[in-house]
Amino acid sequence: MTGLFNSVFCIRTVLCGLALMAPVSYADPIETTSSEQPEREWWKSTHETMSTKVGEWSNGLDAFFSGQRHEDASTSFVSMRFGSIIEGKEGVSGFFNLDARLHLPYTEDRLDLIIESDADQLTQDNRRVDNEPGQNILQSAQNTRFATMLRYFKEEWNANIDMGLLLKMPVDPFVRITFEQDYGLGQWSFKQEESLFDYYSLGYGGRYGIKALRPIGDRYEFGADFGVTYLEIDSETYWRQNVFLNHDFSDKSRLRYQISYLQEGSTPRAESFLYYVEYQRLLYDDWLIGQLKPQVTYERDNDYKAEVSLSASLEVLLGPGFL
Repeated sequence: MTGLFNSVFCIRTVLCGLALMAPVSYADPIETTSSEQPEREWWKSTHETMSTKVGEWSNGLDAFFSGQRHEDASTSFVSMRFGSIIEGKEGVSGFFNLDARLHLPYTEDRLDLIIESDADQLTQDNRRVDNEPGQNILQSAQNTRFATMLRYFKEEWNANIDMGLLLKMPVDPFVRITFEQDYGLGQWSFKQEESLFDYYSLGYGGRYGIKALRPIGDRYEFGADFGVTYLEIDSETYWRQNVFLNHDFSDKSRLRYQISYLQEGSTPRAESFLYYVEYQRLLYDDWLIGQLKPQVTYERDNDYKAEVSLSASLEVLLGPGFL
């Protein structure tokens, strides 16, 4: 486990290199000199090495818990996302997120080892931006409170049961259980989710959410979702309604248009309204992804004046499935 975290944080030293090399992935092919070729091969070989390591970590942990050594291809992965946020008030700041899922198929009762970089954010229903501004990428990585947990899937209940720790002192044990139901009605598909969670220091709470999706032709998908969360630590209820349209330009690029309305209180009162356009493109193979997200937010605390922001990020996916 220590080796996993040490290796992951060592990757931060190559993030800037990956960011600088990203334009090569979508530029028109040009003739390169022999001195440029090793550098290009270096960032590709780094990805290959780390993806292989993710598979080795997964199989090693599976063998430790199950007592069975195997060399099957692993579906485990690690996702690193980093970038910048440009805002009128805060200026330019950076962020770093890391998430991982190490699948342990041979372990009794089928466990996954999950690592999340935002597990102390108890709800998404009151979040106005993806990441908090006011720091650079290195500060964001250092200040992120990671959580590591074992996830058990109870097939009869269609439920995920998570038990883990929020890392950084003091550690914060928690338990979380999530139930999911999927069903269809004509061209509509629906997903319903109920969650209960309890953190030693952050308190307990619960969430209910429902999402509806409908394809429109070959390239469009319309959707809407509703979520409500109660947090005991705030003695507050948060409500969120999203309406969005996904537009697939090709296999490599897509757009998402979304409008969100956020409310608070046992009797909902308007807190903020926001809309954004998110552009996502595969920059290299299926493991290097670029994102641009201009957003306009109107908050009650700011007398509903328009606040404009722009997020630009790269996501790197590591794992045997991305070799």
